[in-house]
Formats: sequence, structure tokens, C-alpha cells
Amino acid sequence: MTQNPLLKAVFKPHKAFKVILDIKKIGFSPFRLSAYLFELYNDSHFWDYVNRTIQEAKSTFPDSRLGGWMLGYPAIMLYPIVRLTKPQIVVETGVGPGGSSALILHALNRNGKGYLHSIDLPGNDALVYPQIGRCYNIHVPPGYEVGWLVPPWLRGRWNLQLGDSKQVLPPLLKEVGSIDMFLHDSLHTDEHITFELTASFPYLNEGGLLLADDVNEYWSMAFVTFCRSNGVQFIVLGNRLGIARKGI
Repeated sequence: MTQNPLLKAVFKPHKAFKVILDIKKIGFSPFRLSAYLFELYNDSHFWDYVNRTIQEAKSTFPDSRLGGWMLGYPAIMLYPIVRLTKPQIVVETGVGPGGSSALILHALNRNGKGYLHSIDLPGNDALVYPQIGRCYNIHVPPGYEVGWLVPPWLRGRWNLQLGDSKQVLPPLLKEVGSIDMFLHDSLHTDEHITFELTASFPYLNEGGLLLADDVNEYWSMAFVTFCRSNGVQFIVLGNRLGIARKGI
């Protein structure tokens, strides 16, 4: 078994067990989720690349605010969820280092099908969050590009667009026609989250997944409000990752 330090920090059996049981509430098989999570755990090629890339970034930019790679619980469950549901089209807003993008693309690659469309507005956190009294991470250090954590062998299924999701998301959704999964992880204000969920929900196929990161009182409960208003069944994992399924 690999002794990758990042892998040892990420995988906590007691946390995995609780998260898997919680996801069962929206109709997912805990046994298949566990199998796919174990598959990810054993992928030393993926974890060695991600760990090495993070350590290199930290050595060139030793700032404690460098982070936001979304590789711990419950975000890591993106991989088994994508492996299980086998989406054809995934859209995410907010990329930063690209931890969530890497997990999704890795799962799509293992599935042998699917495409990820990502939207990111670099540096927006540093402009907005101090004004509303929120902390922020530095996602992209000097000399790096958005999505710097995504391994090169996974980029063939990826379309990254830089810009404000209010301008980029509507035409993207119109272009792809329908989606199987949407993940919000961009600007965490009630207004912005509601915009993205409202824009993407009509394009979401039946049984498709609507997800949002940082669903809690500190950031925003707009995801919960949206799901309740639209009669969509949802769960919030670890006071952070919101997951809803359309039409179940």
C-alpha cells in the first residue's frame, strides 16, 4: 500500500463510512460506492502526481493561504459518485487548483465516457470575500494556471472556460442542451448560488445530480433553500457538500 502522505491524510475510514451511509439516503448503493472509493484509494499513480504537484506549489509559494483543492471528505466522494452514475455531461463552476476537476475527470476517464465543462473566474475570491467578511484561499499561485492540479493525461475530456459564470454559464448550457451533473463551487453568495442553480436546473436530466460545496451557515444555505423551493430531495454531507437528485 502506498505511503503517499496526502493519501494518508485524505482517507479516514470512519469518515468514509459515515459519508457513504448518508449518501445512501438519496438512493445510492453503499456497496458500490465503497468499491469505487477503494478503487480511488489504490490508485497510486493519481495520488503521487497530485501530492507531488501540491508540494511543488507549496515550495515555490510558501503562503499558508494556498489551498482550496477540495480533496478531503466529503468532496472526495465526487469520484465514486461519478463512477456510479456515469454522467455524460458534467458542468462545474469554480475550479481554482482543480481538485474537484481532477476527481471528476479521473472518474470519467475510468468510465470511458463523459465530458466536463468547467468555468472559473481567477482571483475573484480575493476581491469579493474580504468585502463581506469571509476568509479566502489563494487558489492559483504566481506562475500557475487555473486547474494546475489536473493531471495532463486526464485533460482530453475537459473544456475549461475563464470568465464570470453569469456570462459563460447560460450559453454553455444552451450549447450542450442537457446535463447529468452540476457542481457549484464558485462565488458563495446567496444571489450567485441561486442564479447558478436556477440556470442549470432546467437543463438537468431526470435523475441528474445538483451539487454545491460549502453548504453551511458560514457560507450560504441557498442550496438548501433552492432544493426545498423546488421539491428536490437532498442531503448535506459533513456540513459542506450538498447533493440533490432531480426527479426521485
